[in-house]
Amino acid sequence: MNTRKNIVITGFMGAGKTTVGEILARKLNRRFVDMDAEIEMRAGFTIPQIFRRHGEEGFREMERRLIRELALQHGLVIATGGGALVDDEMREVIGRHGLIICLNANKEEIRARLTQNHDRPLAADWESLLDARQSVYAQINHQIMTSGKTPTEIAAEIAALDDGALYVRTPDGGGYPIIIGGGLLWTIANDAESQGLAGHVVVVTNETVAPLYGARLAAALPRADLIIVPDGEAHKTLDTARHVYDEMLARGADRATTLIALGGGVIGDTAGFVAATYMRGIPLVQIPTTLLSMVDSSVGGKVGVDLPQGKNLIGAFKQPRSVIIDTDVLETLPPLQWRCGMAEVIKHGLIGQPALLAPDLWQPEEAARLVRQAVQVKIDVVEVDPYEAGIRAHLNLGHTFGHAIEKATQYGVPHGEAVAIGIVKAALLSRNLGLIDDDLVARIQTAFWKIGLPTDIALDSHRWYAAMATDKKWSAGKSRFILLKALGEATIVEGLAREDIMTVL
Repeated sequence: MNTRKNIVITGFMGAGKTTVGEILARKLNRRFVDMDAEIEMRAGFTIPQIFRRHGEEGFREMERRLIRELALQHGLVIATGGGALVDDEMREVIGRHGLIICLNANKEEIRARLTQNHDRPLAADWESLLDARQSVYAQINHQIMTSGKTPTEIAAEIAALDDGALYVRTPDGGGYPIIIGGGLLWTIANDAESQGLAGHVVVVTNETVAPLYGARLAAALPRADLIIVPDGEAHKTLDTARHVYDEMLARGADRATTLIALGGGVIGDTAGFVAATYMRGIPLVQIPTTLLSMVDSSVGGKVGVDLPQGKNLIGAFKQPRSVIIDTDVLETLPPLQWRCGMAEVIKHGLIGQPALLAPDLWQPEEAARLVRQAVQVKIDVVEVDPYEAGIRAHLNLGHTFGHAIEKATQYGVPHGEAVAIGIVKAALLSRNLGLIDDDLVARIQTAFWKIGLPTDIALDSHRWYAAMATDKKWSAGKSRFILLKALGEATIVEGLAREDIMTVL
């Protein structure tokens, strides 16, 4: 018995629903139903003829009957008409046993597509109609911006969602999948076209990851170049970015080139910054190879490089086309880097998902489940606040203290260890302000001890404070900290007196 959910593709006219649906149905070996074509076949008239004979309301009633019928079936790929799911009840009916995806396109592309097809009853005043429907389309959880993507690439994104991929909605009306599983690095190489990697690709990685995965991935892709940069936070600089620019120019990279950031957080941030700025922006695919970058830096679109005065002072927002998390690569991750990644996992547990604080989840054999739960916390935050205007700052719990440790020690302390210490300091400051009690502070310290992470450092407090004062989250010398109000709840506290801060240092 077929119990698979239907895949329902909707969106405005000209978004490519039928073309993508046909490709997807072939890819997944499912039956394809184009609702408009099905209505025409049953009525014995074309859509324009139905509108002329029965009016729009007559056509909508035919749609409603068909939706109720299709909602009782399973395993279909369905392309709806542009107005079929504008009605709340119809979205609810077809969504009971269906995964609904809304395809979007910018107005210029819609105009070009509609110019080629004049036989649409509602096309005459399409711009007003699109504006009227936008708020309804936006209520659909899964959004894919089709601009700049081939139908095959769009179909691959939808297939990933059907296979359990996570999804991030972005401010431009689109989004991107986060695909998590084992062996994905080589799966994408074998299916380069649907991943949008059949054209020119530049793989940017570091000296550690290149011999493990970089060279093999570049060789497996149809047309890829490999650029290798030094490893470590000390090389997350404009000089490294300039080196990558030069190498890309030498290899003929243009605006159609896709950049793959293959590595940890430093590579993701640096290569992502290059993708955001090279020729005013090129497609980016994030393939994180450390636990820390999987659960944190690869998701959310923040990219950038450091200056001597502080971390991430030069940056941009660059949403990736996809994030591919191959948990098999964690088998080659050094134990220190696993522990460093766990600092971010604990942070996500403290601000949004306390279940992540369960020690039975902290083992490498639980990596896929651990990563999935931790990533979902970040998705929940960045979808609400994509540009860090509000609660996204909660993801910086402990980071003001931690970044200052890195700067003061010239990055001699790994990021994860610095964040662990920073989270404990933030907890102590929260307690001193009466926000949390000693029991929660002790629980946080114990969690880090069990993982093998430090909770304090012998660092001159005045030097530490001076390093924090250049944090980009501070404004006009006014302090700004992310603190805890309770387990699972963070808050922003500004303008603390120097002596209050110095107490916990």
